[in-house]
Amino acid sequence: MLPASAGLLGRMNYRILSQCLMLLLVFHWSPKIAEAQEHRTVGTGSSVLLTALPINDQTVIKHILWECISSAQTPSIVDYYGTGTEPIISNSYKDRIIFYSSNGSLLLKNVQETDSGTYRATVNLNKIEARQTTLLVLEPMSKAQIQINSTVAGSSIELSCKVLVGKVQAIDWKKDGKPLPRNRCYQVSENFSLLYIPEVQKSDCGSFSCNASNDISWQETSVNLTIEGIMPSLKHALKISTVALAIAITLAAGSGLGFIILCCQSEKKKITGELWRWLIVFIHGLVCVSAILMFTAAVFWIWEEGLSTALVLYMIFLTWVIVVTLLISVVLAICPQHLEMFKKKTMYRVILDTAALGGVILVVLFAIFLTQNIQHLQRKGCSPFFDNTAAILITAAISLLILLAPFVWYHREKKSQEKYQQERKVRMQCPRKPFHWT
Repeated sequence: MLPASAGLLGRMNYRILSQCLMLLLVFHWSPKIAEAQEHRTVGTGSSVLLTALPINDQTVIKHILWECISSAQTPSIVDYYGTGTEPIISNSYKDRIIFYSSNGSLLLKNVQETDSGTYRATVNLNKIEARQTTLLVLEPMSKAQIQINSTVAGSSIELSCKVLVGKVQAIDWKKDGKPLPRNRCYQVSENFSLLYIPEVQKSDCGSFSCNASNDISWQETSVNLTIEGIMPSLKHALKISTVALAIAITLAAGSGLGFIILCCQSEKKKITGELWRWLIVFIHGLVCVSAILMFTAAVFWIWEEGLSTALVLYMIFLTWVIVVTLLISVVLAICPQHLEMFKKKTMYRVILDTAALGGVILVVLFAIFLTQNIQHLQRKGCSPFFDNTAAILITAAISLLILLAPFVWYHREKKSQEKYQQERKVRMQCPRKPFHWT
């Protein structure tokens, strides 16, 4: 029994001893291996110094071989055989490197992205302790750009951070200079270049910035996200309906004032003849223009919000107003005598007489409805509201000038007629004396 146990104990001691030796070897070689590995990252166009020996190493260099082991075309860069000999430099590196024979260092000048790779310096044919440097050459990044695909409330918005020049290694998104708030469901793509905001809200308004970086540079840019409550087409509809409303209100106020003046004036001073004719032409023309504007605004509204029965009926009535007022304006301006033919029948006369009044009422009612609904939708965003005060004042002023045009024309015509009559009267009172021959 004793010899067997002694053999077993010997085998155990041998196993423990071999493990200890392995640990000693690992601890002995690991610092040298770590010291022989180096990682460098530089920008294009710069110069980088690659060292062949560790710091404070006193090894005498009898032979050194520099090679790019990751390149299959020209692996050998410098082959140096000791003092007194010229180093053998590869043709593709002759004008781009400086070799220092004293310590074996290699200076690469004007490096480009194609110079990225693993460079190995083998000193005195000792491949075990050969020093390797992994070089990564990156192009400095250009300024980052943020693009937004939409800014309408309720839609899904995508912000993309793009760098046209340079390799991006990391992207960081911020809102108002702080990390993205966690109480809002922001989503980013796998490489963080895209930021998704599902069903954007008014609270998402603010400054979004992206910071793109790599090992040698970083670029940060920001964009102010303004959420629009309505689509651009509804903005156009709001502006158009505002102008139409201003024309209709001006016509209503002018017609009311004109009716009061007509009732208060005597028969001799009432508006008749050419002045009355052109005044009716301009009134019906303005009603036609306002009706066309509201028809256009209704089309924009239907395009975004959909069709309804009430809108179909409204557009039918509006079409009737446009046709009748246009017909009256053209006929009165070109051949007014033909209009009397239409007025002989009671139904035609009613249609002609109610077209302008009905058009004004239709335009005012729908313009108020459309303006209120669009402004309600606008409150969902944070974009500035459309100030319709200036548009109303300018349109009202233009409409008044158009209505005053026949009065100005009539006044000038009447003044010229009076002047002509006075000159004629003077000529009749002062006849020329007969001429006598002498």
